[in-house]
Amino acid sequence: MKAMLFADWMNIRRSMKALLWVFAVMAVSAFAYGGSAFIPFLVTMLSVMGPATLMSTDHAYGWDRLSLTLPVSRRDIVSSKFTVSLALNAAMFLLGVVLTMVFSAVHRDGSLAENLLGLLACEAAALLLMGIEFDLILRFGTERGRYFLLGVVWVPIIALTALKNHPAFNRLVQAVGGMDSWPVGQLTAFFGGLVIVGAIVYAVCWRIGVGIYRKREL
Repeated sequence: MKAMLFADWMNIRRSMKALLWVFAVMAVSAFAYGGSAFIPFLVTMLSVMGPATLMSTDHAYGWDRLSLTLPVSRRDIVSSKFTVSLALNAAMFLLGVVLTMVFSAVHRDGSLAENLLGLLACEAAALLLMGIEFDLILRFGTERGRYFLLGVVWVPIIALTALKNHPAFNRLVQAVGGMDSWPVGQLTAFFGGLVIVGAIVYAVCWRIGVGIYRKREL
């Protein structure tokens, strides 16, 4: 397991500079234009890039096939990728927290709690999408898995847009809008619960991914 973690870290390290540069440019833009609310979405976007980067790098260098011939279990191979991707996500989340706090201190706009809650919501979404992305790539391959992930993200959005005049959609909008009156403690508990749900889904996706990878032929 340690050897697989090291190998995956060496693979993802090649892309770390690019990810950090993207994060830095977007963070500077957020500070320059006062768009601190963009930071949570940035954390989600870069976190979702982790699984695709790991799997595409493996495929490009032939490591995905070579690793199947090594004296390591397929469970360890999948677990390593999920662990490295989760570590990358945690690093991005911590950077997002620091940047949000610095932004609030510099601009003194009083939106620290709101932005941190938005960061929790985006972290929950990141965990959910990362887990689903891993399983889609393991099942359908790197390229097709990415396209299916786009479907997972955009199909619900398009469906909600198409049903925007439906009474159920209006009730959903009212429920979300009504959350503005919730106390900070209740909002924190709610979004913290979403993060826990996202973590559970990520763990379930890991288990599913192990099952998919065990059936892969050399």
